[in-house]
Amino acid sequence: MSQPIDVVNLTDASATHPPHKDEHHEPPPRRASFLRVVVLAVLALAGFAGLGVLGLQARTRQTAAREQTEAARPERPRVLTAKAEKAPVEIDQVLPGSAIPYREIAVYARTSGYLKRWLVDIGDSVTEGQLLAEIETPEVDAQLAQARAALGESKATVERNRAGETLAKANLRRLTGLQSGAASQLELDQAEAALKVATATVRVSEATITASEANVKRLEELQGYQKVTAPFAGVVTARNFDPGALIVADNAAARELFHLSQVETLRVIADVPQTFAPAIRPGKPAPVFRREAPQQEYAGTIARTTRSVSTQTRTLRVEVEVPNKDGALLPGMYLQVRFKLTSPPGVVRVPGAAVVTRSDGAKVAVIDGNGAIHYKPVTLGRDFGQIVEVVTGLSGGETLVVRPGDDMPDGTLVEAVTTATAK
Repeated sequence: MSQPIDVVNLTDASATHPPHKDEHHEPPPRRASFLRVVVLAVLALAGFAGLGVLGLQARTRQTAAREQTEAARPERPRVLTAKAEKAPVEIDQVLPGSAIPYREIAVYARTSGYLKRWLVDIGDSVTEGQLLAEIETPEVDAQLAQARAALGESKATVERNRAGETLAKANLRRLTGLQSGAASQLELDQAEAALKVATATVRVSEATITASEANVKRLEELQGYQKVTAPFAGVVTARNFDPGALIVADNAAARELFHLSQVETLRVIADVPQTFAPAIRPGKPAPVFRREAPQQEYAGTIARTTRSVSTQTRTLRVEVEVPNKDGALLPGMYLQVRFKLTSPPGVVRVPGAAVVTRSDGAKVAVIDGNGAIHYKPVTLGRDFGQIVEVVTGLSGGETLVVRPGDDMPDGTLVEAVTTATAK
């Protein structure tokens, strides 16, 4: 027989012991928080992505609108520009010049003969009066001896003629003192004529003595030219004869014995264009330098000018004196002379290419603040080549168009570019 089931006990047991819950099916609190953070991050990223897409679309629309605007606006011509600058108070203008000795001379022989010896050679420095060479002149020596002998003969002749004059005077006195009729008129006339002849003979003899003395002096001076001396202190730059050579004086085709140059001070000759001629004044500094060594300058001073512009070259000849005691500069050198020119007040300097010449005069193209060009008449001053002075019409600081051309009328809108951009 089956045992009866106690229902009450089962119900109580169920009530007393509730059913056991599975822990694996209920999420823990930490995992729920992590999931919420992930969801929020994904939502934020999605929002940012949406904003980026909207911004990109807006920028694209702005770019397209700007491109359409620029495409609709007419293109401006691009031009090179330069600034008008006020001229400095003092301007340096470098011009070429040639160095020459302060003094130079060709030493010729004044007496004919044979070169006995020379005592100096090229490159030697000499002092004033120094003996340079000696010339043997046997012919001059013989002529001098002959002239001295002739002078002695003339002196003896004049003494004899004076004695004859004295005798003629005595004869005339004696005849004149006789009683009337003791001497004929013929004798008196002859005595008077004899006295006149004697007096004239004496005068001729005295003149002969003067001529003989002059001849002796001339030959003595020629003999003195046997010794060739330096007329001033300098440097011997040429010697053309050796000892024993025949020297012929007073010959236009003869070569010089020596060439002497004074180089302690040099003259630098420069031709200044008439543009700068009015600013050249004697006494102003004008340093010089060699083109091979421009960093080494030598002090110079404008000594004199011709005060006249050449009609052939339209230049002013200027002479600059440069001290050269150390001999650093040599005669014949090609030098550069730096002239310091004073600018008048209110002068503006512009590039020469910015100036255009029209039928109504010189003008420059000035760019205003809106980029439009306007042609302004100007008065030009000195022309330095690439730079030109403007005396009136500009105040300095204006932006000018370089080579504007005839295809840009007044009011044309342009785009200014630099030289580097243009390249």
